[in-house]
Amino acid sequence: MAADEASGHDAPSPPQGPAAQLADKVDTFFARVRERYPDALQCGAGCASCCHQHLGLFAHEFARVARAVVELPEATQRAVYERALATRDSSPRCPLLDAEARCVVYSARPIICRSHGVPVRTGERRDVCPLNFKDAPLETIDDDCVLDLEHTNAILSVIDQLMTPGQDRVDLVGGLTQLLAP
Repeated sequence: MAADEASGHDAPSPPQGPAAQLADKVDTFFARVRERYPDALQCGAGCASCCHQHLGLFAHEFARVARAVVELPEATQRAVYERALATRDSSPRCPLLDAEARCVVYSARPIICRSHGVPVRTGERRDVCPLNFKDAPLETIDDDCVLDLEHTNAILSVIDQLMTPGQDRVDLVGGLTQLLAP
């Protein structure tokens, strides 16, 4: 495994097939936004402001995360399990964040995590992380730098039906707890 530049951790297996293509497109989109608006994005290694919510993942995305988790060293797996147990009923902090607030499966992270921080659109409504674009009104951001979440989720749904037909979405915390239970 190669060291993952953004997270500082070893890089687990990357996504495969259509999931990999979508992940690449979202990563390319993020890079375009960062290039065009270099001072507007505060996102970087250790910034975990977007990582404090309970997530329900498409089954194929959870499967990719699970494969990455089981590739981690045992001590890291135990730490993820302990954080997942602690998170279940209280803090929405993602159990995949280590003590330095870095994702331990960064290269296998789901699309929702890849898209956090950039401006997004749902219908006609635009939104962005409150740490980003503080000096730019959302309506002034170029349209090709605003991610259409409905379109992205529709593609994710089709990929999920192709890769994991008939499977329900997976609660990240519950899935990790079940995966790593002794």
